[in-house]
Amino acid sequence: MNEEKKNIQIGELLFETNDLGLATYLRLEGMEIKKTTKIRGRTIFCFLDKENRKKLVQDYFGGKARVDPLLYKNMLRDLKVFTINNG
Repeated sequence: MNEEKKNIQIGELLFETNDLGLATYLRLEGMEIKKTTKIRGRTIFCFLDKENRKKLVQDYFGGKARVDPLLYKNMLRDLKVFTINNG
């Protein structure tokens, strides 16, 4: 199991997802990845939770999320490369 940590503080709330598309969107919306974990070949992205995270997730799955497609494509590529290089 591979794990990347970024100074997680006691009491910080984290939101976890293994959905690469959702992780890409949350990064574009300014959420910070605090750590990643590999479980059975899948990367789990752990974000520092924010007040608006629930709405962001609802917007993403409800088809209401609006981001620049080029920025999304570039961030998706970056996260894919990250998961490959840290696997």
